[in-house]
Amino acid sequence: MTQNADTIDRTETTLTNGLVAGTTVLTLSGEMPVEYISVGDRIITRSGARAVKAVRSAVMPSAKLVCISASALGVEQPEEDMRVAPDQGIHIRDWRAKALKGVAQAVIPAKELADGEYIRVETALGVCLYSLEFDGAEVIYANGVEVTCAPASVSA
Repeated sequence: MTQNADTIDRTETTLTNGLVAGTTVLTLSGEMPVEYISVGDRIITRSGARAVKAVRSAVMPSAKLVCISASALGVEQPEEDMRVAPDQGIHIRDWRAKALKGVAQAVIPAKELADGEYIRVETALGVCLYSLEFDGAEVIYANGVEVTCAPASVSA
């Protein structure tokens, strides 16, 4: 996992979903902070190892984020408190999915999981968000939580 300027595709953009800098993502080389992931790095997904096609980033002077307390979604899910963008898809299953959506598993935007105590919306200053993109939609492991990633956007 190198940060060679020739292989990094970091595009400054406005993100509605994403992971805050410092969030660890499971890669073939082990856990890696999201800000060190580059195009071509192989990430562990629910469907196997997949290469990152694009990394989008956004620096936000002030941002509404969803803070998920450690173990709020299950044992060590997340492993420690984590913050994500409000529209970041969180893959949930078991009784939580059944209680919230009436199904065995579902992807729910983080903001819809907020309970005000263990999962809460907070305002943070000076936030850098990262969004990883793949050939298709994927579910990756970030701080022990299954989160969704969008397919890479195609430029015309």
